[in-house]
Amino acid sequence: MAGVSVDTLMAGIQTDAEAAMAHCYGGYTTNVPMADLLGGKAWVVTEFDGAPIDPEHGGPARLLVPHLYFWKSAKWVRGLSLLRRDEPGFWEQNGYNMHGDPWREERYW
Repeated sequence: MAGVSVDTLMAGIQTDAEAAMAHCYGGYTTNVPMADLLGGKAWVVTEFDGAPIDPEHGGPARLLVPHLYFWKSAKWVRGLSLLRRDEPGFWEQNGYNMHGDPWREERYW
C-alpha cells in the first residue's frame, strides 16, 4: 500500500474540527471523526501491492480507515473538508451510523 497518512496532510494545521467530510468524484461524501483520522489511523492511498489502485476499487485515490466499516473508506476521494461539528455524509443521511465501528455493530442509526 502506498499513499499518505492523514497525519501528514494535517501537519501544521491547527484546528478545533470535530470531524472531516470526505468528498469524492461522483458526489459521494462520508463523515469521519478526527479521532478516527489522526494518530496513524487513516491514509489516502494510491497504490496496492505495487500497482495503482484500479478505478473499480477507488483509484486513483481512496481514503482508507481500516478500523471502521468500509463505507468510511471512500472511493475516488478528491478532498477532505474540516467540520466544526460532525455532519452526515451520503450513507449517514440515509440511515447508516454516524461513526461506523464494526466491533460495536454501529451499522444503522
